[in-house]
Amino acid sequence: MKMKYITFLFLLTVAYSTVAKTVITFATGAPGDPTDLYEYKVLKLALDKTIDTHGNYRLDIRPGSVLPTFTRLRMEAENNEYKNLVYKDSVSNEIMESLKGIEFPVELGAIGYRLGLISKESKAKIRQINTKQQATNLTMIQGRGWLDGDILKSQGFNVVFGRNIEGLFYMAANNRADMFPVGSSELKSAWDQFKYVEGLDYDREICIYYPLPKFFFTHPSNLPAANRIQSGLVAAYESGELFDLWKSFYAEKMAFANLKDRKIFKYKNPMISQIDDSYEQYILDPKLL
Repeated sequence: MKMKYITFLFLLTVAYSTVAKTVITFATGAPGDPTDLYEYKVLKLALDKTIDTHGNYRLDIRPGSVLPTFTRLRMEAENNEYKNLVYKDSVSNEIMESLKGIEFPVELGAIGYRLGLISKESKAKIRQINTKQQATNLTMIQGRGWLDGDILKSQGFNVVFGRNIEGLFYMAANNRADMFPVGSSELKSAWDQFKYVEGLDYDREICIYYPLPKFFFTHPSNLPAANRIQSGLVAAYESGELFDLWKSFYAEKMAFANLKDRKIFKYKNPMISQIDDSYEQYILDPKLL
């Protein structure tokens, strides 16, 4: 009788833990071990912060040996192919119509602060810029089909386009335009990789800002999981743990970008005109870095 009772308690415990456990499938198009990625650790932190309120969880990795494109991940999320599939993507009016965006800027908006790769000739010109109109008169370099090109053109910039990534750095070095802007968290790695290009430099004076938030996305039917993640992200932000995690990945890159000593000119992003702007309270203040 005692053995039957113990067995019953064991089965009851297993059944309860199974029911209480939220299963999340993390997906990414980035190479390498997914569990080493910043966004994976952010997602795990958000789930950890909500164990007391939402119960245990299991964080799975999307199966498959071939690295998916972000187009493929969006399709899988739209088709709800995996249990509570969650992946990080750039926000746009279009994607928010088909997927549930968890409205928190995963990277704290660092990518929206755009800094320029430039030529030696452009360096002196940019040093003289003091107003937003002067900044808007710059001609920018972008890749064909990039969202940034449309954003910059909508805000009055002239934009010239290149065909491949490496070519864009050569265009900047050869003064084909005034600036090739990249995200503040990308500048250091871009410079380290392409500083061999003769004549290439990077600007240290100004920053072009327009909001480019990246949210976690999932299928609209996964609302309980989405709400849990949203609550966890806010809790982690308010406790300071999320910012500590962010710094462990981005502090060196942002020190190189040196936003706090730059003149920052702010623009709009019409591609997110229909998005609730409450997420902006979590965007980095460069003066506090």
